Amino acid sequence: MSFEWKNQPEPKPGTEPVSRRKFLSYLIGGISGAIAVAVASPLIGYFLSPIWKKSTPLLTSIARTTDIPAGQPTFVTYEQRMRDGWYITTRSKGAWIVNRDKEEFIVFDPRCTHLNCPYYWDEDKQIFKCPCHDGEFDIEGNVLQGPPPRPLDRLEITIEGGNILASGQITKERKQ
Repeated sequence: MSFEWKNQPEPKPGTEPVSRRKFLSYLIGGISGAIAVAVASPLIGYFLSPIWKKSTPLLTSIARTTDIPAGQPTFVTYEQRMRDGWYITTRSKGAWIVNRDKEEFIVFDPRCTHLNCPYYWDEDKQIFKCPCHDGEFDIEGNVLQGPPPRPLDRLEITIEGGNILASGQITKERKQ
């Protein structure tokens, strides 16, 4: 009596069972790949981590508190250091410093809030004046007239040992 199985799938052409030798080579290749990934991922993370980190500005001394006269805005230039991945870069920047009294200083970004034009202190009128579009600001940085949409931007500062230190970052809040 001969038996014939029905519904038995026919082998696909070009497929053959995997030999023991091929199976072991696949197994060793897979294990080697897993070891390579396990060793390489911390190294890749170490070298790429500066890309994911936000660059943080370093505090830079921009002036001595004794060099800024009370009630008289003073323009200073300084070298801002920034950590950029593995490097520390330096950029030349400027700022206006207003000495409210011996302990309270305001440091303004030197660009107008309208179109980033540089502005100056008008000694006669006692105002900051932007020549581009006739923007005017008082000594506190508030808009007096013109198209600027908001007061002058203030920089974050810290005072340590008689030095005014700036991070170069704009403050989020305005102190009145």
